[in-house]
Amino acid sequence: MKSPEQLAIDVQQAFDVILRENMTGLPIVNTMLEVETVGFMEHDGRVVGIIVTPWLMTLAVFPGDDEDWSNVTVGTKRSFTFPARAYDFMANEIDGVGPFYGFALHSPMNDFEHQPHAVAGAVAFLEVLMVENEHPEDELDEKRLAMFLDGETMESIKKKECAAANPVVDGETTLDKTRPKEMGRRAFLSGGVRTGSRPLV
Repeated sequence: MKSPEQLAIDVQQAFDVILRENMTGLPIVNTMLEVETVGFMEHDGRVVGIIVTPWLMTLAVFPGDDEDWSNVTVGTKRSFTFPARAYDFMANEIDGVGPFYGFALHSPMNDFEHQPHAVAGAVAFLEVLMVENEHPEDELDEKRLAMFLDGETMESIKKKECAAANPVVDGETTLDKTRPKEMGRRAFLSGGVRTGSRPLV
């Protein structure tokens, strides 16, 4: 198995080729963004990380040393479990990289204003992905991630939650003490996220 660092380089180069040869000029491409690999690391004997492109952000899982995915059919679904929760991934294969499984987090990428915005979203997602979810039934977190992946900033989401938790009645603000004061680290995780059924290229 390649190191996370080397695999991140190879993946970025492969998707740069896809951008240059297949995606340039297409309306789905956000010209303010570029290809970047984010947070590649080892998890359960495999390398995982997020691929940010001008048309797609996807969480990717690559085979471990004892796994042969060469005969896996593109489009096949498989579940992978992380500390926060499990996701259903879709098999894909890219020249220069080989077979891997991807879970599309966002596509198209038009809601991201610039590269740091997209990368910050990827980093935040990975941070909570690797933390055990103590409250898997928390529907509020699902709504938060859905808003974030629809292009809203975390600052905007917090303001909306604050307004909802402290409604104005007859000119006065009422405090709802049953709602959490701060957003948990699970805020980006959701079963309502755009699924990995979307093609990568």
